[in-house]
Amino acid sequence: MNLFDFQLLPYHEKIDTLYEQGVYLGKRKMDDLTVLLYQLDGYYIEIFYKKHRCYVTKVNVFSSTSLLDPYLDQIAVEPFVYTK
Repeated sequence: MNLFDFQLLPYHEKIDTLYEQGVYLGKRKMDDLTVLLYQLDGYYIEIFYKKHRCYVTKVNVFSSTSLLDPYLDQIAVEPFVYTK
């Protein structure tokens, strides 16, 4: 499913699709919000939860990697070692 098709889905189908097919990448806190980051078919989705995931307040869909900056400290990147 491409980014445009995902954006056209009704709200509840977005959440269902994300939980069934998305890959969890990270989490961050903002005031009284928890934001979860997922990847789906080459784009990213942030789910904004209010008060410990009681309900979703916003779904943000994007493809730009510049918006991943708040999550980079959570991604473990092993050093690349070339062997013959």
